[in-house]
Amino acid sequence: MSDRMLPVRLPRPALAGLRTLSMCTVLALGVLPAAADTALPDQEGWVAARKSVTTADGQMLTYVEAGPSEGQPVILLHGYTDNSRSWSLLAPHLEGRRLIMVDQRGHGGSAAPACCYDPGVMAEDIAGLMTALDIDKADVVGHSMGSVTAATLAAWHPDKVDQLVLISTAVEMPAAPTEWLWANVPGLPQPIDPNSQFMLDWYYNPNPVPADFIDRERAESAATSHDAWMGVLRGLTAMDLGKVAPMVKAPTLILWGDQDGFFDAASQEAVKAAYPAAEYQAYPGYGHNMFWEVPDQVGARLMAFLKP
Repeated sequence: MSDRMLPVRLPRPALAGLRTLSMCTVLALGVLPAAADTALPDQEGWVAARKSVTTADGQMLTYVEAGPSEGQPVILLHGYTDNSRSWSLLAPHLEGRRLIMVDQRGHGGSAAPACCYDPGVMAEDIAGLMTALDIDKADVVGHSMGSVTAATLAAWHPDKVDQLVLISTAVEMPAAPTEWLWANVPGLPQPIDPNSQFMLDWYYNPNPVPADFIDRERAESAATSHDAWMGVLRGLTAMDLGKVAPMVKAPTLILWGDQDGFFDAASQEAVKAAYPAAEYQAYPGYGHNMFWEVPDQVGARLMAFLKP
């Protein structure tokens, strides 16, 4: 009989002894109690909530985990110079899922090697992280640069990706944003002033975003190493997902805001052609980071797509 079934109130020492005995019995039977949910940290506690893992290739990656440990795993991959915090506004709208919000190499708390940052290398990092965390297969959600990593992972490792979501994605970098980045990134000072005009432009959103989030996100972005800034820029400039996309077999959802300052409407025609079987949804009036602007709407769309 467990202590919960006792008909009388026992003294604390006796009750504690019974609880210890009950747990010993549970462990002896090989049955563990259900694990509690991992709480989503608030903005102030985000950095302290990071865990770390090192892949078999030696890349140290940090990540923030939230939700039930037995829930369907969803790996979330942020954009260029963002980090796992990028998902903090959306995460509350993805209830019941085990969320693994990764700092990709060179970002957030992850190690920043001098080389290399092309999509294939970053996809292998995520495959290695999944192996290290004993995750055989997961849903994968990527934003911007993270969408390129996610698509490449789904192409190279179809056995690891169940369902795929690409937010603010492209098949190749459009000329105008590429030129703007090459005109600015190579000469960025170290350290970067998070309130400089470049950083304010880099984190422009056409609709309001919570200041407690965006101010921290921008400051963390400004702390990104020059190696990562340049490595990702080189990798994105050279990318051509036109040949990779047909290898993606996972059911795919693509989301795009029509006020996206990086990937315009013409780029989305190429995306639709590259992923003809994908579900596609545009968000009129919202930008490149629409999941910061309307996280409730984007969360509802993801939950409808990411079927258990």
